[in-house]
Amino acid sequence: MLHLSVEDLTNYVDAVVAGKNVSDGLVESHLSVCAECFQAKEALLNLIVLLQRDASFEPPGSLVEWAFDLFQPMLQPTSGGKLKRIIASLIFDTYEQPMLAGVRRMGAPPRQLLFRAGEVDVDVKVESLEANDRITLIGQVLSNAAKFFDNTPVKLESQGVTRFRTVTNVVGEFSFDDVPKDTYHLSVDLPEGEITLFCVHRGNS
Repeated sequence: MLHLSVEDLTNYVDAVVAGKNVSDGLVESHLSVCAECFQAKEALLNLIVLLQRDASFEPPGSLVEWAFDLFQPMLQPTSGGKLKRIIASLIFDTYEQPMLAGVRRMGAPPRQLLFRAGEVDVDVKVESLEANDRITLIGQVLSNAAKFFDNTPVKLESQGVTRFRTVTNVVGEFSFDDVPKDTYHLSVDLPEGEITLFCVHRGNS
């Protein structure tokens, strides 16, 4: 049995969450006979509801990881041979690295994260500005191949809404300066598809 595409499923769940009248008979009829797609719909619905709550609430990391594992196999190439959305994996986070013995630092140190999606790495550094409860986020889009991602659109999203946009420079660097603290997801639009980095910053950190 063919399963629902990620796009059809997310559009359906978005409509349900928004309280719109859902009249897609094909999706509903499929959900009534396909247990796998029904479970995926329920999981996505629960995850969206959690993410749309107050930014001070964060779903457990185990729940987010479980959701990634659930939907990763559903990401299928389009007829053009490219992915519409690619979920990047976090492979390094300085918050999870112990500080060297005897090292002291005034204030909160910048947080360094490295995400990977296929042959593309996204290096991100987040610095907290305690004086005005804001952050500065800078990064670079890198490739294992000998090329740079210049003039590539990058956006910061919060609670399902794009809050800030920018583009990379000639060596793939980008920055978001002095933005309010919130829980942000970052997306990079590449020819291969949109790479999504979940929780590059959490609202309560």
